[in-house]
Amino acid sequence: MKGENKMVTCSKLFEFLDKRRKKQHNKIRTKVDALKREEKKPVKKGWGSMVNTGYGGINKNPIDRVYDIAQQQKNLSHQKGGK
Repeated sequence: MKGENKMVTCSKLFEFLDKRRKKQHNKIRTKVDALKREEKKPVKKGWGSMVNTGYGGINKNPIDRVYDIAQQQKNLSHQKGGK
């Protein structure tokens, strides 16, 4: 009896999560379609372009590294026609 209750609860949870995931997916899809109709490029969220720091994972001076990465990101943004 207890095992059946857990199965029903789990299946309801999976259905709820699936429904919520599909709702979010459709929301994003309609937003992207609207942007494409206006001939705008949809914004992709993420970290942005990778930047070659030259450090190879070694953090000798983190302040210089952060400034250098920020400057390279700005340069990439200007090249792509951003701010």
